[in-house]
Amino acid sequence: MKKILLFLIISQLCFSQVFETTAIFESGSRDKRINMVVLGDGFTAEQQADFIANATSLVNYVFSKQPYAQYKNYFNVYAIKVISAESGVKHPGTATDVTEPIITVTNPNNFLGSSFDVGGTHRCLYSNSTNKVTNVLASNVPDFDIAFILGNSTEYGGCGGTYAFLSKHSQANEIVVHELGHSFGKLADEYWFSGSGESPNKTQNSNIASNKWKNWSGTNGVGIYAYEENPNWFRPHQNCEMRYLNREFCSVCKQQLIERVHFLQNPIDSFTPSNTSAINLTGELTFSVNEILPVPNTLENTWSVNGSAISNTSSSATISPETFTNGVNTVLFSVVDKNSLLKIDNHEVFHVSTISWTVNKTLSAIDVKANQRNFQVYPNPAKSQIFIKDETKNLKNITVEIYDATGRNLKNPRVQNLSSTEVSVNVDGLLPQTYIIKVYENKALILTQKIIKE
Repeated sequence: MKKILLFLIISQLCFSQVFETTAIFESGSRDKRINMVVLGDGFTAEQQADFIANATSLVNYVFSKQPYAQYKNYFNVYAIKVISAESGVKHPGTATDVTEPIITVTNPNNFLGSSFDVGGTHRCLYSNSTNKVTNVLASNVPDFDIAFILGNSTEYGGCGGTYAFLSKHSQANEIVVHELGHSFGKLADEYWFSGSGESPNKTQNSNIASNKWKNWSGTNGVGIYAYEENPNWFRPHQNCEMRYLNREFCSVCKQQLIERVHFLQNPIDSFTPSNTSAINLTGELTFSVNEILPVPNTLENTWSVNGSAISNTSSSATISPETFTNGVNTVLFSVVDKNSLLKIDNHEVFHVSTISWTVNKTLSAIDVKANQRNFQVYPNPAKSQIFIKDETKNLKNITVEIYDATGRNLKNPRVQNLSSTEVSVNVDGLLPQTYIIKVYENKALILTQKIIKE
């Protein structure tokens, strides 16, 4: 989900500036990673070394916290040396939650407009001109996925929104983790803030059977806890990073952060063969996938040939030519993340990445053509419908088979096209249990996935 096209359009409309960009760390090519960017504000040309040192320290801390630590291989991180004419963060002295001026009123000429007192709250460090941040990103790292801004002040402050802003206060490490919870994870504060509504970790639904974190209730301290300031709203935990600094994310928030990783980057880095013709029939064929591995690795791989599973969970499979019948064959590789930080057997959205190789066997040679797909399968468990969405390609001429645990083909359910990239599958009438669905496009298998019927 890169933003190159959007920002090319913006950059044609708005003036911005190119600054020096430094890689804090790179795990892979930018089109195959989540690109995080740190921008400095209120740092003069002479203070850029200080900015890089602070940015590096912040990034290292972020990736020491779970679940970022486990998914570090999914990220690249860059620092943009934004040069301000004057040093510091603005402080207009207009906050209404303290007796101003709590610190000296200042108005430095900083490039991105970072300021305290935003929204009348002294510690809310943000900018009223975030389009400047957008323009700098467009001109320097247009394929970014998440960005935060470090203001050159030691006063306590930070706020999340389109971007996360924070200061160089001694608590900056924890502030950036919390603020990225907002801007990257789409999480709400778990202390009371009336400005946020329904979120993955905030709800008005107190029903334990239907609450959005029902899968975690009763585990790792997760429950349904009313906000003391407004008992109509509820949080999942009493001691989470989204409520207090110097904590860990609760199970609900960890799962949401991993969901964001899955949404932005699939675990397939590359694969071979890609599109190859006229492979000699005398030797075995090796199909291989280079994966982006969590640490520890929680990916689960499966392989099948012409719809029949083969006993192999590695990232490569070697198949003899005799396995293929004359004509068109399909080799299908699938990978899902089975992290215990996700409620895998009762998880709302499955992210499934696949490589399918179409193998056309003739008397003299084998032609191989490859196709990568990234699917979302939801909801899980399902009551009456399963939705299948292809994140990158159109779905055409889709048919589905459903099998029970014994391998019996139970039905060919009705499939309805909702859009060019999404279909619904009718599972109404099935008994509550676990099933395997096989999804075909133009009669070629493109997806095999376990589902749960409520």
